[in-house]
Amino acid sequence: TEATSSTAATSSTHQETRDRILDAAESLFAEDGFQAVSLRQITGAAGVNVAAVNYHFGSREALIAEVMGRVLEPINRERIRLLDAAEAEAGEAPVAVEKIFEAAFRPVVVEMPGSHEEKHRFLRLAGQCLNERSEQFPETMQRVFREVTDRFISAFQRSLPHLSEADIYWRMHFAIGTLLYTITQDQQLVVISKGKIKAIHPDETMAQLLAFSVAGMKAPAPTVYQSQKAGSSKVLAIGLLALVGLFGASCAATPPPDAKPLAEVGEVPSKWKAGGHGQSDAKNPIVLADRNWVSSFGDKKLEELVDSALVHNKDLAAAAARLEISEANARIAGANLQPMAKGSFRGSRQKRNFIGFPFGGDSASGGGSDSSSVFSNLNNEFGLSLDLSWEIDLWGRIRAGQSAAISESQAVGADKAAAELSIAGQVAKAWFLMQEAQAQVALAESTVGGFQDTEKAIRDRFEAGINDGAQNLSSQLRLAMVDVETGKEALEQRRELVEKTARQIELLLGRYPSGELKGSGRLPGIPSAPPAGMPADILDRRPDLHASERRLAAADRRMLEAKRALLPTISLTGSPGTSSEQVEDLLDRNFSIWSLAGSAVQPILNGGVLRQGVKLKKAEIKQAAAEFEKTALTAFGEVENALAAEGFLAKRQSSLEKAAKLAEEAYQSASEEFTDGTGDVLTMLTAQQRLFLQRGQLITIKRLRLENRVDLHLALGGGFVKPTAATESPDEA
Repeated sequence: TEATSSTAATSSTHQETRDRILDAAESLFAEDGFQAVSLRQITGAAGVNVAAVNYHFGSREALIAEVMGRVLEPINRERIRLLDAAEAEAGEAPVAVEKIFEAAFRPVVVEMPGSHEEKHRFLRLAGQCLNERSEQFPETMQRVFREVTDRFISAFQRSLPHLSEADIYWRMHFAIGTLLYTITQDQQLVVISKGKIKAIHPDETMAQLLAFSVAGMKAPAPTVYQSQKAGSSKVLAIGLLALVGLFGASCAATPPPDAKPLAEVGEVPSKWKAGGHGQSDAKNPIVLADRNWVSSFGDKKLEELVDSALVHNKDLAAAAARLEISEANARIAGANLQPMAKGSFRGSRQKRNFIGFPFGGDSASGGGSDSSSVFSNLNNEFGLSLDLSWEIDLWGRIRAGQSAAISESQAVGADKAAAELSIAGQVAKAWFLMQEAQAQVALAESTVGGFQDTEKAIRDRFEAGINDGAQNLSSQLRLAMVDVETGKEALEQRRELVEKTARQIELLLGRYPSGELKGSGRLPGIPSAPPAGMPADILDRRPDLHASERRLAAADRRMLEAKRALLPTISLTGSPGTSSEQVEDLLDRNFSIWSLAGSAVQPILNGGVLRQGVKLKKAEIKQAAAEFEKTALTAFGEVENALAAEGFLAKRQSSLEKAAKLAEEAYQSASEEFTDGTGDVLTMLTAQQRLFLQRGQLITIKRLRLENRVDLHLALGGGFVKPTAATESPDEA
């Protein structure tokens, strides 16, 4: 029994040691690459000696294969499971081509297994595979993927009997190549579309990729001669599938992965604290933000103004230019990944003098045969060359810099989206303010008219000598006159506000501020409250948060770039060309010349500049993380404030509506009492002032509720659209 327990304990210890080595190796490979990590670093991180690696794995190469096998096994297992399910569903019939491709692509494009941390580490590990194209990977990956490849080739052969085996290998080769490019270069779609496609969702990628691949696979067989054996295509397909497994789930170094895990926002509640305004529940799934929130107010003129502002606003034009600049910088940052070539043509004519030669110079020099004469020689030389240079990005330094530049460009694009949202909000608020001002103008005109009627009534009574007991009609008449003039001043103030607000809107629309814009003077009703979702949703919905996250990701890539700068720089240069004394010989290969050189430069002493550069970039990551955290907390606060204000403003409006109704009743009663002689002047004047005051406040509170609704839309990151049929809840479906 003791021997059995001892054996079990030893086995458990061996397994723990093996797992620690694998965990340490995976983490270090993901961070620093395969070639840069030594066995001593791995064993140090795992807390074991170097002999443990040889004992458990045999060699460094076997350890790498074990790490990659552990990473890739869940992907291959899921592919086989999906294909088994598709074949079981089809029964005796061939599996639909769409189902076969979905089984091959979905585990990589949509359903990457593992926790968020494991996915993040996988992306970095796969990025290192992309940077270091070691010769050891193809053979290892062929063994890992052979079963998967054989299963899928067999399924395609059953479903596509009109194609030969070679045709299927070719098309699978093309399909996997398309997948590989799509998921490793997805940001190129944003660049190629000139920003028309701004967000790339895995489900959309999957749908587009399936449509393209299925159509290609089903195409008629070609009639061209097949010059390669099927076995060669099979090796290519296996190799490409291996690369897909390594580089899956958008694992290319460009753009960098989501950087939110680098920041600590703190504990975020599952629902907003400000109340149930706009909350969603399990039966009512959270809907997505879009740019059409303005239409919720039902004001066509407002929609036209916002559309015009988004096209003509000068701040947005500047933001668009900044985006173009950042995209150009991103392309420039990656230019050094490609070889540089430049053509050159040179021509020279040279005269040389030979003094003291024992033969005469030319007659022009008068040299004769005197040994002191000068002999001259003219020489022509022409050259044509192609000068080539290439820095081999062996360590991924240039790619890290390009990745950072792309992320910075994405941040500028998010800044532009945030600016568009802000401009739309400013136009909406200014429009509501202008509508309120026009309504207040109409109220002020009515107020002045009412005050003038009251003044006339008091004046008529005063001039008729009617005695109101203890009242002093002379002073009351003057008070009525004061009310008239005060009303006129308020009227002009509101007219000024109408023109001022019109100019503000015209400036936002990129027009000359003439103040001629007109409105209806009617505020729209309050639309139904939008679904606020959960607080954590804000991190993915607000463009300012996306911009901050992209800057954090860029800072992370800049640190990697600084680390890679510590490693040697390897360059190749070459210059094929021709050289001759005659121009016509430059295209003759007999006069060809060439040069080829390589160099490796390792920084040794530079005053610690490079290592301090790494520390600098680490500090910049901390700064970017703190700024992201601050932006996130500010966003949470803005939503909470807007949600809370929804309730407070609604209650205020209800109270003001009651107050306005009571003020109107009080004024009617006081006016009737004054007319029949049972009421006093002061009561009527006070009631009249209260009535117009309450009406004005009621108009203002309606505008404040509309502005707060705009603030809520901005705080939530936009407007809202209904879920598609695929995402509807069971009750809706």
